[in-house]
Amino acid sequence: MKGIYIHFPYCASRCAYCSFVSGAPHDSMPQYVAALKREIEERLPFGEQISTVYIGGGTPSVMPRGTIADVLGLIKCRAMLAENAEITVECNPDSVTAEFVAEIVGAGVNRVSIGLQTDNDKLLAAINRPHTLQGFIRAWELLSPIKNKSVDLMLGLPGQTEDDLISSLKLVVGLNAPHISLYALKCEEGTPLQKSGFVEDEDFEAELYQKAYELLTQNGYTRYEVSNFCLGDAYSRHNFSYWDMVDYYGFGVSAHSFLDGKRIANGENVSKYILGNPQRTEADVSNDRAEEYIMLALRTNRGIDLNRLKAYGVDLLVSKKAEIDRFIRDGFLRLCDDRLTLTDSAYYIMNTIIVALI
Repeated sequence: MKGIYIHFPYCASRCAYCSFVSGAPHDSMPQYVAALKREIEERLPFGEQISTVYIGGGTPSVMPRGTIADVLGLIKCRAMLAENAEITVECNPDSVTAEFVAEIVGAGVNRVSIGLQTDNDKLLAAINRPHTLQGFIRAWELLSPIKNKSVDLMLGLPGQTEDDLISSLKLVVGLNAPHISLYALKCEEGTPLQKSGFVEDEDFEAELYQKAYELLTQNGYTRYEVSNFCLGDAYSRHNFSYWDMVDYYGFGVSAHSFLDGKRIANGENVSKYILGNPQRTEADVSNDRAEEYIMLALRTNRGIDLNRLKAYGVDLLVSKKAEIDRFIRDGFLRLCDDRLTLTDSAYYIMNTIIVALI
């Protein structure tokens, strides 16, 4: 079964660190939704079997009421959604209302991802987030009908201390959030944060990450991917399908698809997308599957299935025997039941290991 990603490029305001395609003028929303539905009708085959849908952005919760239900209704008309399909919608606390919750619950959404980032109101204001801690608590309570909730947190924010991060983590853990995504701040070119002269401290971010890992694992969370932690089996099935190289459709401006060994990307120009010119590009990556699989699988706690890699034409235990032996000897890799996984201490040199194995 395949997945679907849908992109809405609209926000209440633009965060200081944001480099995503977002912030489109709100008066273009009706035209954008019409173009989005046209793309879905043109590219999604009737009867396609779908196991996950992820609606992201931007901030989908700022869309006019009825939009998400309308788009999901179209998908359900065209595709065959699995009985237990995971349907996720991203939201920010400031735009979560009782009407929004009623809409998404009625449309079959069974998972939400909430952008908290930090529980420190001063830090939130500094990065131009349009909500406060109390706004997050209010949104959390409104979203109580949906049990499978994920919370986004960031580390390395300007002025953030270890105590700030620990406070945010304890808040979310205390709420028994089933899923926590923890992202290190990257100061991308052209963002307001980068233009202000801020430069991230990667060493400090690594220290914060280690503290977060320790606190979360002590509270029963599993790190199933380098930036993602969950209780029990509450991992993101949609996101895991990316790392497992499952085919998926991407609809909307800047959305990406992976279908039959081809990566397909829509362009980033909202105006052109609305006019029916998505500026779509396509690249055949079928010959690069082994390298992609190594890069993606090592990010997860499942690691590399060496038999699957052989099906891609690579016997890693032969081609990279010296490198693997060295990383195992140094305590960075673990080989068990034809799977190669990172040890806990290896996540800080993950990129070095990946480069050595591809």
